[in-house]
Amino acid sequence: MAYGAIRIEPALIATILAALLLAVCIAVPPLRRDLLRIRGLVWPTILFALVLAMGLLSLTPFALGGPHPVWAYVGAGPGSGTVDPSATILELIKLGGLACLFVVGVTTGASDERARTAVNVLIALSVLFGLWAFFAFTTGAIFQTQRGRLEGMLMSPNTAGTFFAALLVVTLGPLMRNLRGVQASRALQAGSGYWIALLVLAACLLMTASRGAALGAAAGAVGLVIMLFFAGQASLNRASILLLAAVFGAAAALYAFGGNLVERFADINDGATGRAELFAMHWRAFQAAPLGGYGLGTFETIHRTLLDAQALESVWRIRATHNVYIQWLEEAGLAGALPMFACIASIMGMALVRGMRRSRMTHVLFALIAADLVFLIHGFTDFALQTPSMAMMWSYLLGLQFALSQGSRR
Repeated sequence: MAYGAIRIEPALIATILAALLLAVCIAVPPLRRDLLRIRGLVWPTILFALVLAMGLLSLTPFALGGPHPVWAYVGAGPGSGTVDPSATILELIKLGGLACLFVVGVTTGASDERARTAVNVLIALSVLFGLWAFFAFTTGAIFQTQRGRLEGMLMSPNTAGTFFAALLVVTLGPLMRNLRGVQASRALQAGSGYWIALLVLAACLLMTASRGAALGAAAGAVGLVIMLFFAGQASLNRASILLLAAVFGAAAALYAFGGNLVERFADINDGATGRAELFAMHWRAFQAAPLGGYGLGTFETIHRTLLDAQALESVWRIRATHNVYIQWLEEAGLAGALPMFACIASIMGMALVRGMRRSRMTHVLFALIAADLVFLIHGFTDFALQTPSMAMMWSYLLGLQFALSQGSRR
């Protein structure tokens, strides 16, 4: 609600609150016991610690590749690997907050009942946020950065699209669980609350007119069905009926709410040229310092140095690369970005492998894993994961799915 915590003050306050939540998890004996019994945290911990170590090393002259030449240019020796030490320190603090929320998610997911409650509360809160955003948008009660596109208070319709797309995929899990073994005539009664949530979230997603988020939601829904098939939790007929109903529902929703989205898909070149130019510009910057990068959080500093007379007008106001992978490579270099990518991949991979062995809570678990696809796919073309509130939400969901895949002892 604090404008995506884009400003540093709310981002740091959220980081402090994340640390306090972790302190509660450690201080309460039942929660601490649940946390300590979770296995498999060694590799994600090592990889994340390596990311932090590379970030700390960039604050010194001993960074990989040595101190950046800018320090010698301004005569401020001995310098450091990062071109903006204060920005890098702030990013390291925020990464610590993400780690705290991941562990809070692990603690939540260590109990099946607690995980089920957390998912239901998250869905309910997202619906309330969606209803508020819908009425605020239609009545003009809040400022919108782009006319005709819903964004709530996230300062970008595409970021709002990521939020609603991820929660829509999460909602599909418990809804499909409730539809198991239910006759088609009773499908609406079997999960009325989830149907309502799905309708609200789908309408809000379409009103954001975010192409990347819509594609991410579609990929997440397909991924969820595929995982359920391989786990033996869905039959062909029932899944086919559900998908057919989803197609008709999506068509009806597009007709009612998605005119702007359809127009943006029709004009796919809208913004594509500027982003291609932006990607190429920052990819070349990464290639100039591939090993250690320029320092975490230094995008804006780097971006200003890359601008020329031709690019000044089109990309001056840009505050992120619109590609999370290029931005991580540019800021952290291979030494910092690859461990981060591997850390996330190890969490998702272990959750998926363990989930295939589970017989309970699989619909909820696979929906959480499928929601990861929304963040990963939309991260290719937008900056939602550079928004602290979205990064924090995903960190919590990653921890939740990691522990839930192991199962509860109660």
